[in-house]
Amino acid sequence: MRYSLSIFLLTLGLLAADKPVIKVALYDDVGATGKGIPCVTEIMGKTSDIKLTRLKGADIATGALKGYDLVMFTGGSGSAEAGGLGEKGREEVRGFVRHGGGYVGICAGAYLACSGFEWGLGVLNAKTVSPKWRRGQGEVKIDGQAFGEKLADRGVRYANGPIIKADVRKDLPEFETLASFRTELAENDTPVGVMVNAPAMVRGTFGMGRVFTSSPHPEQTAGLEPIVEKAVRWVARSKGPTEELWKRLEAMEVDKLWLPGAIVDWKTGLPTGQAIKDAKSKHTHCSQFVAAATERLGVYVLRPPEHGVVLLANAQFDWLPSAAGMKAGWVALKDAAAAQAAANDGRLVLASLKNPDPAKSGHIAIVRPANKDAELLAKEGPDVMQAGGTNALRTTMRKGFGNHKQEYDQITFYAHAVELPAAK
Repeated sequence: MRYSLSIFLLTLGLLAADKPVIKVALYDDVGATGKGIPCVTEIMGKTSDIKLTRLKGADIATGALKGYDLVMFTGGSGSAEAGGLGEKGREEVRGFVRHGGGYVGICAGAYLACSGFEWGLGVLNAKTVSPKWRRGQGEVKIDGQAFGEKLADRGVRYANGPIIKADVRKDLPEFETLASFRTELAENDTPVGVMVNAPAMVRGTFGMGRVFTSSPHPEQTAGLEPIVEKAVRWVARSKGPTEELWKRLEAMEVDKLWLPGAIVDWKTGLPTGQAIKDAKSKHTHCSQFVAAATERLGVYVLRPPEHGVVLLANAQFDWLPSAAGMKAGWVALKDAAAAQAAANDGRLVLASLKNPDPAKSGHIAIVRPANKDAELLAKEGPDVMQAGGTNALRTTMRKGFGNHKQEYDQITFYAHAVELPAAK
């Protein structure tokens, strides 16, 4: 009996050890005042798989967010928190979220997230409806649903949190409202009527990262504390579904479809039977394959009908770093090593090249996960899946871009977080 009990306890211990730990960086410095930090610390302390570490603004400014899953900013003063971070710290937070880290902001942290302030982080496409922010403190009612928590006519503590509306940044996606205010406070000559039906809790994306902000204080409201934990779990997206992602991409059979030498349907890769009028054209389909692959994965990249199939690879090269590309969630990567790391973490990664001759085609391919050291990456590049002059389920980037040897060093890389739609 004791032996069986020991095995059972050992099994539970192993299961607990295998459970991934969510690492939260909690800003604890200038501007973060009140009960937010102790309340959040108490909430996270009741979980076995969330580890919270307090960081100063100077820590964040010198790269301390590396290795964390998300960063959290609680109540106090958003502008003061921005000052505590400094310009370098704010850029570190933006880069952290852009490349897949999470962001949770409550009250002051919600102000800090907004794009409508010079000192704001700009990770949320939002601005306040009025510069008059001292609306008062007390209980207000909200309505909605946040991470499964129903909030119908629910009271919540409010303390001068931001009353926001959509900003007009063309490089940022729109946010989703989870809960709205149903009553308001309007003290100190603040505008009346603007708070009712305004967003109280929202979520969105910034690059490959997720963002959640709350104007009121669920962490200081009895019964609403679970929202904070669930928000942390939602934003803590560290890796993508690598195995399923590549199962779906390989199922497209690019080695058999989107073949060169024929006009094809860009979505299916099947020959259309259409007669080739331009005998000089090789009729390769790298950009059409990428367009079809991203569409099936629920990710947008420039494609028909927004752009024709002729010279589409060149147009995709220009579109990816544009405001439209950033708004769609594409993030520029600095080099092949970063591209390989992102692909290994389950991101969708594109290698893109523009032909310097505007009348000739560039090339684009999808980077595959692989275990390559720096020397091998420098020699042959990451492995890629591609259509083109030669279609391949897997080839090296050096070979895949072999028709562009002179421009090889000009290849750019972009990554996108993947949340796979249901298979059709």
